Amino acid sequence: MPLITLEGPATEPIDADVVKSSARIDGTAFDSQIAMIIPAVRRSAERALGRRLITQQLMLAMERFPCGRIDLEVPDVAEILHVKYRDPGGELQTMDPSLYELADGGEVTPAALALAPGAVWPAVLAGPRCVQVAFKAGYGEKTDVPEDIRLWMVAHAAQLVNQPEGQTESTLKPLPFVDGLLDSYKVLRVS
Repeated sequence: MPLITLEGPATEPIDADVVKSSARIDGTAFDSQIAMIIPAVRRSAERALGRRLITQQLMLAMERFPCGRIDLEVPDVAEILHVKYRDPGGELQTMDPSLYELADGGEVTPAALALAPGAVWPAVLAGPRCVQVAFKAGYGEKTDVPEDIRLWMVAHAAQLVNQPEGQTESTLKPLPFVDGLLDSYKVLRVS
């Protein structure tokens, strides 16, 4: 069940000026390249961490409701926007928000959507995207993203800017210290 991005971040966790300074670049010759690198590095960090950095609107689409809680796959869920489902007749319905509640997963565990006490998931017409949970997730604004993550992004963006020919086995420079900066922010999955 991959997460679908309904609305991406309004801004990025790092600025082009910070990347240019770190890469020791003056002028504007690399501005368009840096503008493409920053979102790519953010997405790479999000994949490595299993979380969204800047607040985004996401949707989890499923074939049916589970027997228990719905794993929202990321922590830092700020708000459930809606839970929609196709009833047995095929009509799209919106579930009453009083029937569910957000279960915060904490800093490194995914949040979940749980039924309110006494509630049950409605009957659905099973099929692709018959259950849709839309929500907002992320640390918040760029200043809410931990400095270690922003430093990781700056280091990787600067490395990409400084090697415009691309990275190969002979030019790839492992950054073990920098890569370790993400470790305490990675989402833990419990089976």
